[in-house]
Amino acid sequence: MAPGRAVPSFDLYGEWLSGRHTDPVHHETIRERSSQHDWTIRLHRHRALAQVFLFRTDTVSFRVEDAARSTAEPHILFVPPGIAHGFRFREDVDGDVLSFRVDELGPAVSDLLRRPALKAAGILPQAAFPDFAHTASLFDQVRHVYHGMAPGRSDLLAALTQLILAYVSGGLRQVQSVGAISRTDGPTRHEARAEAFCALVETHFNEDLAVGDYAAMLDISAPHLTRLCRAALGLSPNELVRQRRLLEAMRLLEYTRLSVAEIAHRSGFQDPVFFSRTFRRAQGVPPTSYREQRDR
Repeated sequence: MAPGRAVPSFDLYGEWLSGRHTDPVHHETIRERSSQHDWTIRLHRHRALAQVFLFRTDTVSFRVEDAARSTAEPHILFVPPGIAHGFRFREDVDGDVLSFRVDELGPAVSDLLRRPALKAAGILPQAAFPDFAHTASLFDQVRHVYHGMAPGRSDLLAALTQLILAYVSGGLRQVQSVGAISRTDGPTRHEARAEAFCALVETHFNEDLAVGDYAAMLDISAPHLTRLCRAALGLSPNELVRQRRLLEAMRLLEYTRLSVAEIAHRSGFQDPVFFSRTFRRAQGVPPTSYREQRDR
């Protein structure tokens, strides 16, 4: 990372604003997201998410804060909120990512995350972690539950996440040679202001507010808000608001039977035609086709 350059803060990588999740955790394969970014996940951090990465294959290059690593065997990597991390994968990468908000899984998980072993990032190579196979099998169960609609789905996801964290915490206490990787810097003023803007967008994205309205809430000028969003987040305020509206539209298309016009309105788009055109440009398909794909 270049000196003085802000490390972007995401909910999920590539998504500045991920909205209100209906699940306590998010699961995806490493291939799903990295293939969309040329197999490179640039250095970034998460404001409120903790993550557990399972690398089933070797030759993964990654950086956590100022520590650069390259794996020679399967690994598990734990990253708490606020720790900068980035990756370079091969196209044949095989692995999973479990992401979860630290305050949404109940007291048992909160207690685990308060353990010293999980206060900083930690790395568990397969050869040094006797419970690697057991933990990997739990990831398989998470994948099965997450992509299904079984009764008690949220409870199962929370329980499986707790088990994974218990294994990882125990492993990190035993593997003394790995060491912990703590955050090396605090958020810059630009990052803090940008995150405050994102918090406002979460509350007001479906209202007819201009950039100047958001800037007034932050007690800064509209040009200054635009500059800091571009510097810290790489997008303009209007682009961030539009992204949040599209995420809400995707959620409503998937989880409700509302009409496209009603979804446009609830997502903050005043014109359904403009909404459909914007949605298709972003997703490659119109809203009705997106819903049909999700139904299948």
